[in-house]
Amino acid sequence: MDIRGSPFGLLSAHPLAPLVSLHHLDYVQSLFPGTNRVDSVKRLIRAYKSDPSRTLQQSFCYDPIRNWSISVSWGYSVQLYPFLVTAKDLSTPLQTFLTWGSWSQEPFTFNTRVMSLKPCERPIIFYFDRVEGFGYGRTLTRYRRPRPENRRQCDDENYAAAYSVKGFNVSAPLLHPTIWNKAPRRQCCEIINGSDDLNGVLEVRIRGCNEWESVTPP
Repeated sequence: MDIRGSPFGLLSAHPLAPLVSLHHLDYVQSLFPGTNRVDSVKRLIRAYKSDPSRTLQQSFCYDPIRNWSISVSWGYSVQLYPFLVTAKDLSTPLQTFLTWGSWSQEPFTFNTRVMSLKPCERPIIFYFDRVEGFGYGRTLTRYRRPRPENRRQCDDENYAAAYSVKGFNVSAPLLHPTIWNKAPRRQCCEIINGSDDLNGVLEVRIRGCNEWESVTPP
């Protein structure tokens, strides 16, 4: 897919397929804020080398107590919404990019959704920081929120609690490449520490979905 502008929306809602290649990186913004294009690609490659099949694969978590929706794009980003968002919407890319030829917001061969300018409708975004081994056949990826921009924040009390989250640690089993020879299904994830975590880092575990388990809000 050839695009211009910010690739965030596309990389955070990658289709259920292996990452093959990234094109025309000289014409898009850096993959990660605060880094140049070369360093941002190197960071993504670090994630890719640790688990090529899982890179950019999207999983959804829901916290029914706080009504939070979490979208993990493995090796790239975590989006935290302080309200419930359907899996259909989470899997639809946010329109952060433009067409290659006409520099416009359409047409594309897939659906997109608007990245609202209203702070109380936008996700809180955390970016991939590093990856570590985590026991046999597992990885631990860490995602951190970049330094606050000058953009106005939401004063809603639901957002106040979400803003206290400083990062995510995501554990996941290695995804075997033979999965693409089958009928792949999105994996599920769950928050495994409580709301009173003192260091502000939420622990999330990605796993295969249980029988009859849904990836939509409860």
